[in-house]
Amino acid sequence: MPCLACALHPAAAGGLCAACRADLAPGGERRLAGGVLVRSAYAHQGAARALVHRLKYGGHAAAAAALATGMIEALPTGATALVPVPRARLRLWRYGVDPAVELAGALARACRLPLVMALDPAWWHQRRAGPAGAGRGLPRFRAVRKAPPGAVLVDDVVTTGATLRAAAAALGGHWVAITATTARRHPAPYRPGAPGV
Repeated sequence: MPCLACALHPAAAGGLCAACRADLAPGGERRLAGGVLVRSAYAHQGAARALVHRLKYGGHAAAAAALATGMIEALPTGATALVPVPRARLRLWRYGVDPAVELAGALARACRLPLVMALDPAWWHQRRAGPAGAGRGLPRFRAVRKAPPGAVLVDDVVTTGATLRAAAAALGGHWVAITATTARRHPAPYRPGAPGV
């Protein structure tokens, strides 16, 4: 089986070749305006970026398991459930995969935590990905069920943090979020297993 990131070399354990495994750079943590604490497994570059793109735009759900392996350490102590931040419906229809749901599902299986579909996304909003100067739409969510205390938000990438802030605002309360990657250049390191709030 070829490497899930580069597709050039045979995959070793975890679906990645040795070179791509070595290319994964740690992500870190940061607190967004509004108080959401975000912990990211990897920096959004190289092999990690390729895995996110294969998942997000190529519909390769197997990439979620490879990314989720690194996200396990980002989970705060006492996490009780995982709440994916869903993709806008038209993008889900276009690409056929919801990256946050796939990542949260892989994490739920690995950590034996319940998956709580607590958010309903808008049908569409302007694309969030792209250069920092590009116009970005504001995501909208509606809470459809209550998440248990200690639940953690899950998303694929954090850039400006607007998506996670919108999700947290829809649900109310204080939130910790974990993402596969962070596009921020120099996030602070996090202490694996530390409580989030």
